[in-house]
This record gives sequence, structure tokens and C-alpha cells, in this order.
Amino acid sequence: MKASSWLQPLLFAIIYGLLAFFSIDAQDSANLSTLIWPSAGILLGALMLSPARQWPMWMLIAGVLHTTASLTNSRPPSMALLFTTADLATMAAIAALWRYRVGEACTLTQPRSLFWFIGLVLVGCIAGGLVTDEALEWLHHPTAHYGWSTWAISVGIGCLTGAPLVMAWGNFRVRLIGGPNRQNLLIGLLWFTALLVTAEIAFDGPTSTWVFGDTNYELTYLPLLFVVLVAMVWEERGTTLALVTLALVAGVNTLQGEGPFVFEAQQRSLALIEVQGYVGAAALMGLTMSAINASRQQALQLAAAWKVRFEGALLSSRHLMYEFDPHSGKISWGGEVQALLGLSAASLATLDDFLARVHPDDRQPFIDHAQFNDKGSDEILTQSYRFRFRCADGEYRDAVVTGAPIVDFDGEVYRVDGLLHLESELTMVQRV
Repeated sequence: MKASSWLQPLLFAIIYGLLAFFSIDAQDSANLSTLIWPSAGILLGALMLSPARQWPMWMLIAGVLHTTASLTNSRPPSMALLFTTADLATMAAIAALWRYRVGEACTLTQPRSLFWFIGLVLVGCIAGGLVTDEALEWLHHPTAHYGWSTWAISVGIGCLTGAPLVMAWGNFRVRLIGGPNRQNLLIGLLWFTALLVTAEIAFDGPTSTWVFGDTNYELTYLPLLFVVLVAMVWEERGTTLALVTLALVAGVNTLQGEGPFVFEAQQRSLALIEVQGYVGAAALMGLTMSAINASRQQALQLAAAWKVRFEGALLSSRHLMYEFDPHSGKISWGGEVQALLGLSAASLATLDDFLARVHPDDRQPFIDHAQFNDKGSDEILTQSYRFRFRCADGEYRDAVVTGAPIVDFDGEVYRVDGLLHLESELTMVQRV
């Protein structure tokens, strides 16, 4: 038996169980609804990341641990089974719909998949809270007027923080290459340290008193800035670490009766609901920035890959690409100009530089090709011209340029693009 076949369920059971027993201890005495429930996110992440054939295993483990934690904390059996069933059904529905909408790309680093994740969590948790509240009334269990919203908030925030953590680290492998470079690692470490320091000052009473002399908690929303900064450089995994750290600092201190959401005349349950809203806002900001940054990095990598393919095709076919700006007279080159012509691209940076090396008898057709004057877009066609070009050794060689202008919406030429092919072999190449 492979180690991973039992290690993952064991790790899931340990994490889920510890979070479940911890959360049950913070339950609301008015309606026995758990105010902090990150276990929902751990289960949701496992379902989103795993194939459907493994879902019964995760749900069985979660169901047993959830029910056991409820019963050991004097929760009525009917209520324990109700909350367990509601949790399992809601997480399974969210995971199934999410996978149906995003397909096999099980990731939250794309804006589309993140949009569906957030939307389904929002709708699913509200629906689950309403159904659970109705079921409690049917079972004749007294509930407070905010009972359904308490369930929806605790489960929803647990999903926003726990599921991305599982998604980011569930298939973690140590990579020798890839990921953030050294500079981004150091910058991210700086932002993460700032997040930890500001979160301690904002939510820990003794630390705030030591820094400011009182407990005014002036830096309550500054940690949100550093969550976003961490997401910009550490991407998905760093974002989840930042969110878990902030949730841990804010949640533990609020449970201890400290922090900006705790007031003398306020019940602890209301403070916990408010701090969960704070963590939820941080999760939305961090996950959104992480997805935007991941999409940008993917676009840059795709552009770099196409650049390598394009330059390889030019080099193997002995072609050069040019882009001529008729307004400035400047030429941009693509390909190995030095290798094919024996000249640097800088020495051919303008039309005048290039025409100086074209044979005098062949210049006028090339000038016409470059200018295209004021022809309408319906008259402009791709054209080829053969001419003689003086290379670095002073010898003229046959060359062919093929190109056409690019016109704007007004029918005016703003670029001339094409390819240049040197037909005669360049035997001696001068290299700088």
C-alpha cells in the first residue's frame, strides 16, 4: 500500500477533527450554532480537489468527526445529526456544481473559477442556513432570530479560508525550478512579517498597549493591505498562508475577549460574527488579487513561449521580421539580424539606415513599399519585392521583402509589417 493512500485521509482526519472540536467549544449558547466552522472549508477543499470516487471517504470521515464533536459537547443527538447532514450536503452541492462549471481545471487561480467558487459558496451557505433553521423549528429546537445567518456566516467564511488552503497545498510538491524567485520570496517575507506584526497590534490587547499605551486598535484594517501585497508576490500558496495567519490571530484574540470587535456590553457571539466578516473581507481581497496575478503570470509565460517559437522559426528559415513606423521612420527587427546580415539591429534602426545598404537601382520600389502613401485599405495588398542588399562584408546579395501595411479605423497606415529573406548565403559574418 502506498503511503499516500492512508496518509492523506489521516491528515484530513487530524485537521478536520481538531478544528471541529475547537469550533464546538466556541458555540453559541443561545442556539447551539457553531460560530466558527473552518472544518467546512477543509471538507469542501477535499471534495473540490478529489475525484468523485473519493467523496464517500471524505464525507464519512467528516460526518463521524462532526457528530462525535457535537455529542461530546452535550449537543442533542437530533441537532448533532442535523448540523452534520446540513454541512455534508451543502459542501457536496457546492463542490459538485463548481466542478461542473469549471471542468477539470481544479484551481482557484483563474478569475472564472474563483468567481464561481465565491458565488456558489455565498448562495449555498445562505440556502443551507435557511434550510437548517427551518429544520430546527420542525424539530422544536428554539433558535435565535439570527440563527440561519450565524450558520451561513460561520460555514461561508470557513469555506473562503479553508478550501483555498486545501486547493493550494493538497498536491504540493517540492520544485527545484519555478515558483517565486529569490527577490519575490524576500519581498513576500517582508509583507508577511508586516502582516503578522500589524495583526498582533490590531487584535492583541497587551501588544497594542505596549505599542500605543492603550487598546485603541488603530491598525485594524492595515493587515488587509499586507494580505493583498503578499498575494501579489507569493501567489496562491502565500495568499492562503496569509489568510490562515490573519484568521488565527484575529479569531483567537477575539475568543479571549480582546480586539476591536469586543465591547464590554456586547456578547461574545456577536464579536465572533463580526470578526468572521473581517476575515471574509480579507479572503475576498486576497483570493481576487492572487487570481489576477496568476492570470498575468500565465499570460507573460505564454507570450514568452510564443516569442521563443517565433524566433526559432525565423532563425531556422533564415528570415527576419520587420516593423516599420512610417511616421517616425524607425524600424524594429525580430530574429537574428547579426547572424544573417552581419550587422547589428541598431545599425538598421531607421529607413534611411536600411536604404543606404540597398542598391541604388532597387531603392524606389522599396520606398514605395514602405510608404504606401495614402492608399485606401481596399487597395492595400501584401506585396513582395526583390532587391540587392549590401551586407557587412561590402558584397551585395539578393534579398526578398514581403509585407503589407496595417491600417487604423480611419484607413490610414500606421505600421508596415513583413518578412525579409536573404537568398544568397552570407559566408563571412562580422560579429560585434
